[in-house]
Amino acid sequence: MDGVHVSCICRGIVLEVGLVMLQGSRRAHEIAIQNASELTNTQVSIRELRSLDDLIGAGLDAIILPGGESTTMRIVGGEDGTGLLGPLYSTIRENSDMPVLATCAGTILLADPQDGGDPIISAEVDRNAWGRQIDSFIGPVAVENANSPIQCVFIRAPRFTDARKPSVIATFDGEPVGVRESNRIALTFHPELSGTTIFHEMLIEAALSVQRGATA
Repeated sequence: MDGVHVSCICRGIVLEVGLVMLQGSRRAHEIAIQNASELTNTQVSIRELRSLDDLIGAGLDAIILPGGESTTMRIVGGEDGTGLLGPLYSTIRENSDMPVLATCAGTILLADPQDGGDPIISAEVDRNAWGRQIDSFIGPVAVENANSPIQCVFIRAPRFTDARKPSVIATFDGEPVGVRESNRIALTFHPELSGTTIFHEMLIEAALSVQRGATA
């Protein structure tokens, strides 16, 4: 599927969503955003972002930055790899309203991009703070505006050490595990593996709001 678009057959505004393909559960995100598009009755075109060439002229309405292993992602997407990460960070910084959904290691990259620029979210994180792979778990996450907790997957998850400035939108055992700063949503767990589309729906709704504002 390299260099192709995968479109959902839904009615309404068409959103171009960039899915970063460096590592992580990318196909699960693809399924989740397709399911969310159906639930929101919004057509979504998924653009797979593997290299700088995929980003140039993409005209993206939103970006999904999946998890994985942050060190590996920095190497694969760095200047000696595909060269994607630096321009991706620049795109997000230059478009302050652009909706972004980052999960697990994706959240680490936003909080600590290590490219010489400012953090993309102001929350601070501690990498792998929940423990090693063997300490991965599924737990109930309380989500803003959800009627009941959602069982979510934590895999070598980072931990927010300072999440005061962004709005906390998800907690586990009273601890912040999901934050939102403007249209940037950062989670320490994997919603795409948890059978929920609520965060992908948030991304779509944010993108629709931006697009409608641009055409008003």
